Amino acid sequence: MLYIITAIAGEAIPLINTFKLKKDITYTKFDLFKNDEIKLIVTGIGKIKSSIATTYMLVKDNPRPGDHIFNIGICGSSNENYKVGQVFLINKITDASNGKSFYPETVFKHNLSEEHLITFDKPVKKSKVTNLPPCLVDMEASGYYEASSLYFQSHRIHLIKILSDYLKGEKLTSAFVQSLVEKNIPTIENILHATQKTLIPDSNVLTDSDYKLFDQISSDLKLSTTQRFQVLDLLKGYKVRKGEDLDFLKAYLKNKKTSKSENKKIFEAIVERLEEVEDE
Repeated sequence: MLYIITAIAGEAIPLINTFKLKKDITYTKFDLFKNDEIKLIVTGIGKIKSSIATTYMLVKDNPRPGDHIFNIGICGSSNENYKVGQVFLINKITDASNGKSFYPETVFKHNLSEEHLITFDKPVKKSKVTNLPPCLVDMEASGYYEASSLYFQSHRIHLIKILSDYLKGEKLTSAFVQSLVEKNIPTIENILHATQKTLIPDSNVLTDSDYKLFDQISSDLKLSTTQRFQVLDLLKGYKVRKGEDLDFLKAYLKNKKTSKSENKKIFEAIVERLEEVEDE
């Protein structure tokens, strides 16, 4: 099964038409459409609605190990070198309100640009945000990813974003959004098909000993749930891309109690080491 999360009707309608999805009236809290292979839910705008709707769908459905989930929709950017209508795969999500970052893993072949995306709680206007990075911007991704990560490993969580504006206060009509998605249906279909060729079984990404080492470090450093997910995602990416063991983590095991600030430095050192791998 492929699960698709969209925020608004303009994003959903071209997908509903392409895949001939029918409304499932047993889902009463949100609009959900499906066929034998795809389920699509329209969440509404914002990371909280996205998180709630994603969880609502997955709790009712209980995904299988081979399933994938996608957030498909529009985004903005302050980078005018990008073209309106350009399609991106997201490899890093940062929540602007709390600084938390998440790392979807792309382990299949594609020819799209991969980009960092920042999720804001409110609509963003470039002129009113200080030091806005030249990456992508939306209002749903961090909520979608956190909810999805409770049910899917990181290489089965995907974000396909289509550039719609340059954060100058443009008014985006539903018809315009729909046209952007419609023009990119062939690209979206190619990505959906590519993920089905992923040959990495979830159970083989990390071994039992890897998980034990991860749990020991998480306990030593008193990592929060979000920090645990972040490190776990990065470790999976390391194994997928490098094919090497995780023995280097043993250097971060503690032999004595350390302060909260020292724990934070060790955590940041681990993340930095793994992010270097991500950038190779």
